[in-house]
Amino acid sequence: MTPTVIDACCLIDLLSSGQAEAILRAAGHVWHLPDAVRGEVQYIRQHDPAQPGSFINVPADLTPLIASGLLTPCRPDDAQERALFVQYAMTFRSDGEAMCLALAESRDWVVATDDRKAIRIAGQAGLTVISCPQIVKAWADAVRPDPAELIRVLADIQTLARFVPKPGMPESAWWHQKFPPTP
Repeated sequence: MTPTVIDACCLIDLLSSGQAEAILRAAGHVWHLPDAVRGEVQYIRQHDPAQPGSFINVPADLTPLIASGLLTPCRPDDAQERALFVQYAMTFRSDGEAMCLALAESRDWVVATDDRKAIRIAGQAGLTVISCPQIVKAWADAVRPDPAELIRVLADIQTLARFVPKPGMPESAWWHQKFPPTP
């Protein structure tokens, strides 16, 4: 299994699916959660059961995913990692992406992100990047959910996390075939 560090945007996308644990387990990665990312993932949107068609913000509870060992907290551990973190922090508005890239570069990990700037900079640094569509497709291939369940997962990610794969993203064609974008 591939060691992978996940950033806030990608984690929020997966949490919004309602199937984050199953998706993360099926993806074939050992997941690492930087302290800065944990601090950024404060809330997720959910459907409001009291008002159909409305949404509410609820606290994001990562405790079960950490307690089960699915997400392993991490942080820069030595001077080299801290220096890389500071270097990347000058490029990003949030520390989450900076910490992800610093740890991935130092430890030869994969980066899970949907942030276009992080994807570009990771590519320039020679890092391997995966995104939400790739992770969800790995789950769909492994678990073979009912088509209605898969559509619900994709719809919830798009609606609740406000993430729609851009053309050209790996597995965006697969995603849009399963759940076409609305005009």
